[in-house]
Amino acid sequence: MNVIVSPAKLFFSRLFSRRHVIIGSAVLITFLYQFGVAWMLRGQMEKGYSDFSCFYTGGKIVASGNGGNLYDLATQQRVEGAYTVRSNAAGFLPYPHAPLETLIFVPIVAFPYSTACWIWWWINLPLGYLVLYLLRSHIPRLNAHLELAVLGAGFFLPLLSAECQGQDSVLSLLLFTICFIHLASGRAWTAGAALALTTYKPQLALLMMAVLFVTSARRWRILAGFVQSCLALALLSIALVGWRACAAYPAFVRSFASGYDDLHSRTDMMPNLRGLMTALFSAHLSHSAFVLAVGAVSALFVLAAVWASWGKGGSAKGVQLQFALAVTVTVMVAYHGFLHDMVLLLLPLLLVWNWLEETGLDAWRRKLMAACLLLFFSLTFLSIQGKQGILVDACAAVVFFALLCWEGGCTKRQMESQV
Repeated sequence: MNVIVSPAKLFFSRLFSRRHVIIGSAVLITFLYQFGVAWMLRGQMEKGYSDFSCFYTGGKIVASGNGGNLYDLATQQRVEGAYTVRSNAAGFLPYPHAPLETLIFVPIVAFPYSTACWIWWWINLPLGYLVLYLLRSHIPRLNAHLELAVLGAGFFLPLLSAECQGQDSVLSLLLFTICFIHLASGRAWTAGAALALTTYKPQLALLMMAVLFVTSARRWRILAGFVQSCLALALLSIALVGWRACAAYPAFVRSFASGYDDLHSRTDMMPNLRGLMTALFSAHLSHSAFVLAVGAVSALFVLAAVWASWGKGGSAKGVQLQFALAVTVTVMVAYHGFLHDMVLLLLPLLLVWNWLEETGLDAWRRKLMAACLLLFFSLTFLSIQGKQGILVDACAAVVFFALLCWEGGCTKRQMESQV
């Protein structure tokens, strides 16, 4: 005798299955932790000490119809000083991103600053979970252990930093993830278009595009999607703020990088290659020698990533390792990057986790890679702060990159020996 189960009963039986309860509990735990951290820092966030102040400023300028002066420092300082503690030149934080990104913040600036800050936090919060959801069908081990992925991502220190700073790095992570998904599915043009959407941070988007172009088997389709989408975004930007403001943007970025960035932001607090070399060597080298040294080592990192990922675009596993290398070297070599920018490493960490689960830990390099993964996901629990903490982050990223290149080289030799 067949028993007919009602759709409602079937739905609730699946909803409250053991696996779903475990995943839901993981989401609840990480949400409470993230909210608790943000609540403890709410005073700094609501007064404008966080990076969100510059995004609110950009949105406010465009929303007021004054987009033509978006990159006028006097205008930015006047607007930002009206609602935050950043009212003087020493504390002022300029808006350095592309014009089109202000469209994201235009609806939010209708609210008072403290309210808008929390609205952006609530927008950022689900993006990290969305990344995991989108990756489920492309990273089998993540799908099999989704609760562990949720816990790892929820306690990932760069993600907490990005949320509390009110940064757009979690959005960048989502767009990089979409780029990977389309590339893994053979939709190279769409992958390039998704990457073009991250050009509000050109130092990341352009470098990532360059590495993918050199290493990907469908490089011309990726480049076509990237370039065509960039042209469309440029036209939209001109329509939004006018061609004069758009033309002023490259010079503004150059001025920000060479002047404001060096004077007001502490380069040795950057957990990337430039920050690590600043902490170790800047006191012993002249400025020109230091710039040359950073450029030379950065070029070596890019060449190592290209060598290790060359010819791996033909299989699903190859695309995973190739993309993990591309993202990692992009984060490490980018000229400007802070702790919140390291949230992009969540994607290669998840890809490497899947790689290690499938290949096993039979080699020492893989055991060391697994140790690196554990270190990255436990940084939030280590009592290391300030420059020491940043130095640990940067060193961990360099070691992770080196091991990833080592794994790529060994995989390449295995493939060549089988031919």
